[in-house]
Amino acid sequence: MRFALASLFLLIILVCGGYAIESSPYTPSGNAQKASPIKIDFYYGIGCPHCAATEKILEKLSAEYELNITKYEVYQNAENRQRMFKEYERFNVSISKGGVPTSVVQGKAFVVGELTEEQWRELFDAACKEETCPIGVITQKNFNIIHEKDSASTLTWPVLIGAALVDSINPCTIAIMVMLISTILYSKGRKEALVAGLLFAATIFVMYFLYGIGIMKVVTTLEISHIFYALVTFAALVLAIMEFNAYINYKPGFFAVEMPLWLRPHAHAIIEKATTNWGVALAAVFCSLFLLPCSSGPYLMVLGLIAKSATLQTLTYLVVYNLFFVLPMVAITLLIYFGKTTIESVGEMKEKYIRQIHLVSGIILLLLFIVMLNELLKAA
Repeated sequence: MRFALASLFLLIILVCGGYAIESSPYTPSGNAQKASPIKIDFYYGIGCPHCAATEKILEKLSAEYELNITKYEVYQNAENRQRMFKEYERFNVSISKGGVPTSVVQGKAFVVGELTEEQWRELFDAACKEETCPIGVITQKNFNIIHEKDSASTLTWPVLIGAALVDSINPCTIAIMVMLISTILYSKGRKEALVAGLLFAATIFVMYFLYGIGIMKVVTTLEISHIFYALVTFAALVLAIMEFNAYINYKPGFFAVEMPLWLRPHAHAIIEKATTNWGVALAAVFCSLFLLPCSSGPYLMVLGLIAKSATLQTLTYLVVYNLFFVLPMVAITLLIYFGKTTIESVGEMKEKYIRQIHLVSGIILLLLFIVMLNELLKAA
């Protein structure tokens, strides 16, 4: 456990270093490359006045910007219409909230409806700059250009993995694993405990992944990513304060990121009934709901970071995050199976180092708050 804590403090250094490096404005000197043509897929319909207005603006700006426009008529051409529908699916936008004109700039900026000439200029100015191609969904009312470089500096792999690890060592998670393994181990033996532990971890992984997808879907569908981002930024600070308080003045389940005391008997009762593989999977589903309130702080922070630019890459972030989240569950299961530790030892270590666990959690959450607040201030 001491080695694990030392590793986590080293991870904190990596988080700070990773963020500082990737968010640094310094770039190597060299000859600037000539801007490439700006590729635009323009979906329109014959007789659509908004399409005609957009086309007129694009033709005007073609004299100033090197625009490579490919036009797709969708009213009379079914193939083009299906192509446009696939773009809506790719950017996770309901077709009922769009239509023509729709434009895809550089394959990354998804423009729904009309933009003013000034907005098109701002978009093209950003698209012409090296390594700052705008990404995400853009509308006239919600015109907030997110750049690839900004997005990368917001969420680095050290930040993502650090948040997942601190989430995974939550006392709730360890306590539930101890209950599960001890129940199976003493009733059916070591081999069944191994299967149960791995099945439990796999089910938690699937459930948390689905929770992440669901939250992302709601946020992007309602177009409240910026509101959600601001809320979880504030929540990061609140949770960090709670964790620091737990380190200084610890009381089980009181003003700390832990499962409330009134929920613990219910979780224990469910675990005790998990005597079959189906029972273990079902218990994991229910326990994922119990775990969510006490171990979802860092997860919500990460979702807030990636919700600003919902793309297919977010699936990779969610998979990696949840793999690291269930890693201690798998580790505890394997260590007990191979006789490297015991249920009693794991429980004792959790109680012995519970204050330090809350301290590390508070530091990681505070770092996440700083990262997210920095992005809010830059966008203001």
